[in-house]
Parts: sequence; C-alpha cells; structure tokens
Amino acid sequence: MGSSTMLDIVSSILIGGFLLLVAVRMDAQATKNTYDSEASLTVQENLTSLIENIEWDFRKIGYCKNPNLTEDPSLYILFGDSDSVAFVADLSNVGKLDTVRWWLGDSVAGSPNPNIRLLCRQVDESPTLSSNLGVTEFSLAFFDAFGQQITPQYIGGSPAPPQLIQLTVKVEPTAAYDTAYSSNYAIWRQTRLVSRNLKNR
Repeated sequence: MGSSTMLDIVSSILIGGFLLLVAVRMDAQATKNTYDSEASLTVQENLTSLIENIEWDFRKIGYCKNPNLTEDPSLYILFGDSDSVAFVADLSNVGKLDTVRWWLGDSVAGSPNPNIRLLCRQVDESPTLSSNLGVTEFSLAFFDAFGQQITPQYIGGSPAPPQLIQLTVKVEPTAAYDTAYSSNYAIWRQTRLVSRNLKNR
C-alpha cells in the first residue's frame, strides 16, 4: 500500500510537471505569435507611410509648372548613387524648382535592431528630416534609355542621363521577439520612368 501510494505521488508529480511544461510552452508561443503579429502590422504601416512620402517626391522628378526651367533633361537628376539621390522638382507647383535629396543615414543609436538606419530627406536648404521607421535598406539603381545600368556617380550634366530609377525600400521591426528581426519585414520595389514629366510636355 505504501509503495503504491508513493508511486501514485511520483506519477502525479511527473504528469503535473509535464502539463506545466506544456502550459509554459503554449504561453510562450502565444506571446511570440502576438508579438510577431504586432511587429508585422507595425512594419506594414511604417512602410506604407514611407512610400507615400517617397512617391510624392519621386513622381515629380523633372516636373515644373514653368516648363522653361527644365528643358534640359540631363539636369533634372543632380546626383545619384547606391543609397542616395538628389533631383529637381517643383514640389509646390508654383513654377520654382526645388532641390530634393533623399539618402540612407547612420545607424540608429540604441535601437534593439542593429540593422536599422535613418532615412533622411532635405529640400533646398531647409533642415534635414530623418525618420526612424525601421528602414534597413534604401537602394537605388539608375538605367539609361537602352536599359543599361549606370554606375553610381555624379549624374547631373552627363551626356546620357538616366531614364529609369529602380528604388528598393526594406523595413524591419525596430524590436523583435527573441531578436528574430528577419522573420518580419516588408520590401517595396518600384522602377519609375523619371523622364515622364518631361516627355509629357
């Protein structure tokens, strides 16, 4: 009777411990799923917000209400390389060209995700605006009228100005469960005909 009671107690402890372990694992998985869902939603919202601002500027490359100011297509992109670009555009539609610059800045100090960089924008001589929305990639590729990629360089005034810009933006969560940043991310890529405004005149 005594040994049977002891066996029952040991069995109960083992079963209870197993059930507790299962409950802990389920709780941890539920926490991870919740964290991943929130991180994924935040990443999508951040990317959408960024792209709205980027597209607002990029779709106006070379445009000016006063067409006489942008007659030379070799001058509407002032500079371009793998992670920065400067161009002219009449952002306010007032017949005055603005100089617009976008570039990938420094890493964000103190961020749990070491891959995150600041995305920077400047119009003319106004203060630089920087966003910390989880950007880990802001890359550009430039192509001429024949589809040949132009090596990153000073472009303004070159004899063969770029006709296409391919822009890629990648956003990751600023913080992630168990540092699994790569499991939740969003990528946006678009190739834009940058001379469209000029050709539509």
